[in-house]
Amino acid sequence: MRKQKQAGQSFARKPSVIATSIAISLMAIQSSYAQQAPVQKVERIEITGSSIKQIAQEGALPITTLTKADIEKSGATSVTDLIQMLPSMQNFVPAASSVNGGGAGVTTAALHSLPSKYTLVLLDGQRVAPLALGAVQGGGFGVNLSSIPIGAVERVEILTDGASALYGSDAIAGVVNFILKKNKTDGEISLTYNKPQHPGAESYNVAMSKGFGELSKDGFNVLFGFSYDKQERLRASQRKFSAVGAFFPFSFNGTNYIFNQATANTEPANITFNARPNAGGTATAYSINPYYRRNGNCGTSFANIIADPVALGAIGESCRFNYAATVENIPASERSSGLMKGALKINDDTTAWATLALSSFTITPQFAPAAQPFPLDAATRFPTLYNQYIVPYLTANNLTFTGAARLGYRAVQSGGRTDEFKTDTTMFSTGIDGSAMGWDYKASATFSRAKFTDTAAGGYLDFDKLNAAIANGTYDPVLGTGVEALSSAVLGSQLTKSISDLNSLHFGAQHDVFQMAGGTSVVALGVDYSTFHYKVDPSDLFLSSSGFSTQPASANFPVGGASGLVPFDAKRTNWGVYGEWLFPVTKQLDVTASARYDNYSKTHSKFQFGTDPDPVTGLINKAPDADVGNTFNSATGKVSMRFVPVENVLLRGSFGTGFKAPNISDIAGALAFNGSTAGSYSCPFPGSNGCAPGSAQYDLVAGPNGLSGDAGLKAEKSTQYSLGLRVDPVPGLSLGLDWWDVKIKNQVLSQGIAEQVGFASPQQYASLFINPYQDPAGFTTIAFQQVPFNGGEAIYQGIDWDFSYKSKIPLGAMALNWTGTYMMKQKYNFGPGLPFNTNLGVFGPDQQVVFRTVMNLSATLQTGAFTNTLTAHYKSGYQDTTFPANTSVFLAKPDGSLGASVAFSGLRVPSYTTFDWQTKFAWNKSFSAIFGIKNLLDRDPPLTLQNGGGGNQIGYDGRYTDPIGRQFYLTGQYRF
Repeated sequence: MRKQKQAGQSFARKPSVIATSIAISLMAIQSSYAQQAPVQKVERIEITGSSIKQIAQEGALPITTLTKADIEKSGATSVTDLIQMLPSMQNFVPAASSVNGGGAGVTTAALHSLPSKYTLVLLDGQRVAPLALGAVQGGGFGVNLSSIPIGAVERVEILTDGASALYGSDAIAGVVNFILKKNKTDGEISLTYNKPQHPGAESYNVAMSKGFGELSKDGFNVLFGFSYDKQERLRASQRKFSAVGAFFPFSFNGTNYIFNQATANTEPANITFNARPNAGGTATAYSINPYYRRNGNCGTSFANIIADPVALGAIGESCRFNYAATVENIPASERSSGLMKGALKINDDTTAWATLALSSFTITPQFAPAAQPFPLDAATRFPTLYNQYIVPYLTANNLTFTGAARLGYRAVQSGGRTDEFKTDTTMFSTGIDGSAMGWDYKASATFSRAKFTDTAAGGYLDFDKLNAAIANGTYDPVLGTGVEALSSAVLGSQLTKSISDLNSLHFGAQHDVFQMAGGTSVVALGVDYSTFHYKVDPSDLFLSSSGFSTQPASANFPVGGASGLVPFDAKRTNWGVYGEWLFPVTKQLDVTASARYDNYSKTHSKFQFGTDPDPVTGLINKAPDADVGNTFNSATGKVSMRFVPVENVLLRGSFGTGFKAPNISDIAGALAFNGSTAGSYSCPFPGSNGCAPGSAQYDLVAGPNGLSGDAGLKAEKSTQYSLGLRVDPVPGLSLGLDWWDVKIKNQVLSQGIAEQVGFASPQQYASLFINPYQDPAGFTTIAFQQVPFNGGEAIYQGIDWDFSYKSKIPLGAMALNWTGTYMMKQKYNFGPGLPFNTNLGVFGPDQQVVFRTVMNLSATLQTGAFTNTLTAHYKSGYQDTTFPANTSVFLAKPDGSLGASVAFSGLRVPSYTTFDWQTKFAWNKSFSAIFGIKNLLDRDPPLTLQNGGGGNQIGYDGRYTDPIGRQFYLTGQYRF
């Protein structure tokens, strides 16, 4: 909603309804019509995007401000929902990625489709400790939005332009600043309950706050706040579009197909091996399922199917498990948070303040039962199963065993794997704001910690106990009998723990320098110093299978979880100095220049590892502590201007440079097993010992680049441009457009080459394959290395718009808001001179989609005590993922059964639009109630065949669409 212009201001600050783009600040202390208004002292305020306190007005940089009223109108029950519905946000990490998609309970902000690591998230203008994102969304570190309580947020300021010259190297895409409640004396209690029309995903929230003391009158203010949120889970089986899982029919361009990504890891287990006729001849891959041979079916396990032997590329039969039908669309979660803020007026010019923010967020995603292939032989590895099932088959068919025997096992009867991801965050910040000798200054110290734990909460098995149950005959994974023997093997212990500490000191000051034709020229100077320390402690169960030299040698590992992990403990320091200078050249033209110099030390790693096992002990040796990688330093700058040629017309523009040092996890650590590929592939090197029959999952190995000099990682360099126009042609109508362009060179690709790219061109990327590779479970396979490297160039370009109209009509006060982002370019390559890839309007090679157009349109009508709002959310369509032959797309036979595997060029996923309705009733100043309906038309997500971009959900993409359907919510608010 747009505020009326104030006297003396051509462009006043305009708070927005969801995603309304408002430009605030960096410019003139006086506006072009200041002389017409009475002279009065106007308070300067600090706004995101500038270190200079100024009068709040439409400025040189585009800023979206979400007020408390905007947050209410959005219907969002969490900070994640609030931020990720904005049109300018794309390519973030959603909650759906926690369902075996690597999200691990973290949700992020990502401006203009740049990876999350380029968007700086602040809390009250202070940095908070980030968490490692691993291979998700480009890797790196990001602040977990799930740990920020929406009940404590007063407003959000989103700078959609690069600000690395002011804030540091990780603000290339922009800044999201959550401003918490402060200097309040009133109390507030709110309760929200959300009830979907269909089963699952209920949620509720309670928040309360109370302040004491007026700073200007009493000399102090203290504010206390508390909130609690709870989200119930939504199972894939509770929605028809996801209940079909990874096996379902579909039609495209008049042809009937079957999507089949059910896996060969199942229970009753499949057995594959190579054998040749006793009389001589060529060895052939065989696939058998003894349970199916005895019973003519695959048992009662959920949604097992029989796969066509020809399509499998194997002789025999195979049972398959429809894993995606057993996962969750939305995990269950809980959040508790507390806020304490205090301010003390020392004198008229000096105020001391402190903030303590605490949050505990727990999310418990459940996905498919543990899948684990095991090797088989006659002597050491499950000899009981080898002798009981393979030997009789060889004898009956006059075959000679030639090797590569494997058990395709899944612990179906032990239940779905469940992780309890818990993030505990603490931020304590204190400082002094004051004035002395003509300078306004601000000094602060911030201590922030994010503690993350992953605890097994179901479905994971202890291998030693599983192996013992099979060896003594109490459990048979091939026939699925004796499952009660596994009850003691189910893990319930902590798997990993990580701690992220970010401590920083800041001092900044500004001073009026001289008078210019347009007003007072102001200069601001500042210095920052910070230390970042990140460590990861895997459980002994992980370490025992890693070869880490301080652990006893053991073959034990968690079945269904990561194996072969090693501890991580690294830290780095950073200091920077910056300056900003405002030049009000004329009453119509302001120019602001800023510059910064940053220095990052080498990364100090507590743990160093060799690359090859000791030939005697078989262990990876640990080296002494060391500084690894390179130091990084660079100067960056930004120039912006604001020009008002005539009343109600504003032009603005900016140019800036940035740089980003590689994350410490890109530099320190060890090359280690990183699970299996998300997709199934034909053997990249046919005939090698690591090949599996048909299409199969292979291993991934991930690690850092800790080298120095030219062989080490380089810093990323960026340039940013923006041009903007805002016109208020008639009273009540405001039209704003902002064009922006970001180019990044030497982009650090933390996740390395995407597995799909590597397996599509194995000869080109042969150096990244380990062939053969010994899986921690003991069998021979092929592994693909994902190691960070400096890629080539990434280019992002688009237009943001913000149109609003307000008018009085007979029914009341009407307001219309239309905000959106149109992406013009999004492309990247893996090195200088290499072809560009893109996700713009297509499912890209990094399994992401960048929508050409994202927009929100809202209409609000206020009539007396009632305020009604209708909002439309729109995302354009895109070209879905493609499939080569012998993977996941099959022709459907006339009888509906599975036909031959074919190459498939991909679906055309249509645009997606949902509508939300809300009615607010303000009984009086103290009490109000809000009733709303999200997804008013109960629209299902469109069909997509993506199979590895987010979590394990299939049939729709949980990163981009709403799986809940129509949902009703009621909020009650009481102020006192």
